[in-house]
Amino acid sequence: MGRGLKHLGFANVTPMRDRHGKVRYRFRKKGMATAYLPGLPGSPEFAAAYEAAAAGAKALVIGQARTKPGTINALAVAAYASADWSALAETTQRNYRGVMERLRRDHGDKPVRGLAAEHILKLRDQIEGQAARNNFIKALRWFLTFAVSRGWRADNPAMSIKKIRYQTEGYHTWTEAEVAAFEKRWPVGTKQRLGMDLLLYTGQRSSDVRLMGRQALSGGGIRVRQQKTGAELTIAIHPRLAASLATVPADQMLFLPTQYGPAYTATGFYNWMKAACREAGVPECSPHGLRKCIATRLADAGCSHSEIMAVTGHKNPKEVETYIRARDQRRLATAAMARIDTEGEQDLATPANRLAK
Repeated sequence: MGRGLKHLGFANVTPMRDRHGKVRYRFRKKGMATAYLPGLPGSPEFAAAYEAAAAGAKALVIGQARTKPGTINALAVAAYASADWSALAETTQRNYRGVMERLRRDHGDKPVRGLAAEHILKLRDQIEGQAARNNFIKALRWFLTFAVSRGWRADNPAMSIKKIRYQTEGYHTWTEAEVAAFEKRWPVGTKQRLGMDLLLYTGQRSSDVRLMGRQALSGGGIRVRQQKTGAELTIAIHPRLAASLATVPADQMLFLPTQYGPAYTATGFYNWMKAACREAGVPECSPHGLRKCIATRLADAGCSHSEIMAVTGHKNPKEVETYIRARDQRRLATAAMARIDTEGEQDLATPANRLAK
């Protein structure tokens, strides 16, 4: 993590991981103020903040000097610079920012106080897809809650809008054949195999797996503090995962670094794993599908709700009920068919004989 970014044109900038495991970029030069730079190296906001820091100025939130007070633009700028925002997981920040930036594009100069439930519903209904509509409301609830806490308005009209219920299968769960195909294409010793083994044999989300390193190893287990839930877990290292970890160079702290050294971004990690899946001939598979795969394996092995939740970090038993129910359905169906084959064999043969005659 100590490698600088001078090779990318950003001298005196080094990546670092904060206490939440999030990678941040710090500008530090003797005789000048230390500054933390927003965004990722190469992004416009990162470049602007770097130029300001290198010139001796305090890094500002982009757009702070040109927003009109009380507008949606001003709300976005204030929210992004708040402690409330920094406490959000990186994936949540990315999702919420996407919603807000689209809102700013079309309505940024409008007052926050003028936003009513009917306006929100109209905006929601213009979005394609039920999941995207629900995500829009969820993000807007957060921003308007922030607005209420800062006295920008007295109420949060998004709170009264209910979530749209719809049927979805979610992420595809990897089959055992797909796992075998990936393992064949990416044998132990490849970075792609290590990525799959970390996802599969820890049962964690990609947002946590991409940040795992030697600092998390403890007494035959891997310690995890989930970014999304804050849950603290220790997962025993499976022998297959141990075989992959043994191939990591002894002086390498981060298990899955990018070619430049720092950890992948959430999007970068997803795209990297998806490319590996396509090359392995399993294009329907995704990183999150491995989390569902291990939950299925645990259920099929007879694990209880509590045992599965101890691995995955789920807090609600209903979230693992799907895997338990599928296991029980298969077990009961198998037992039922076995009873028909034995107890009902003679009865079934009688009408067949009559028909033959």
